[in-house]
Amino acid sequence: MTNDFNSRRSGNFKPKLSPEEYAKAKQEEKEAVYNLIDTAISDIVNNPAEFQKYLDTQARMDRYSAANALLIYKQCPEATQLKDFNGWRDDNIRVKKGAKSISILEPVDYTKADGSTGISYNVKKAFDISQTNGRRQPAPTVNRDPKNLVSVMLDTSPVNCESSSELPNPDAVVYYDNDKNTLFIKKGVGDSVALFQGVALELGYAELSGRSDSYSRKDMSFQAVCVGYMLCKKYGVEAKNFAVDRIPAEWKNKEPKEVRAELSKIRTAMSDIHTRVSDELYRHQQERSKDRER
Repeated sequence: MTNDFNSRRSGNFKPKLSPEEYAKAKQEEKEAVYNLIDTAISDIVNNPAEFQKYLDTQARMDRYSAANALLIYKQCPEATQLKDFNGWRDDNIRVKKGAKSISILEPVDYTKADGSTGISYNVKKAFDISQTNGRRQPAPTVNRDPKNLVSVMLDTSPVNCESSSELPNPDAVVYYDNDKNTLFIKKGVGDSVALFQGVALELGYAELSGRSDSYSRKDMSFQAVCVGYMLCKKYGVEAKNFAVDRIPAEWKNKEPKEVRAELSKIRTAMSDIHTRVSDELYRHQQERSKDRER
């Protein structure tokens, strides 16, 4: 018998890290993720095409923060559904061999020295459904009637809605008046796509106004355009009329943290509108199901 042999698994052996080494490795991993966020911000503010790709990603992944949307855009811009390895396994879905994980940030509560609760962020490894043997959900299309969507958007709007024969902008079909806290809709608009686009844009102004100490339509115009664009992408409505390529020049000189704050405002405004619409559509669906059961 010889002792001159190698284990078949020796090539995969990883020495156990000490607590200090483990903490250092985790800190370096987190720093790498935050550096990736900063790189993504630099990419999108200096390249309108990349900015649009980011918005497309955020529109699909509306439940994710702006920071995580930036990470997803940078690592897997076409992602539609993320879960960690165990999450997919619990759904009886297998992650493909060799699939590269997507690093995102996961909030974790912790207790501060004074006893209060704080929030920290750990790096979470996830996989998109395209990296599994699962079936990817089809992209949204205009099969969902824009006119019906407009009705739901107006019914769930946090501001007043009125019809009007004339608007301050003669070319517009919808206009948000912050002083009156009212969304004015032009009478007789037959183009349901144009109407959806207008409502999406102007609701963007309304949402942004509700989270700001002061209102400036000029200063909020780009953010509102981004909100309108993402809502159109979310529901499969034509979005080419939204000039999301006109990135404010001052954004290029902002610190990454400041740009993230701007992106967070946009994401929150879009997500809140979508959540209201989604909840109302679900309620309608439940009511129809009950009616069929009667």
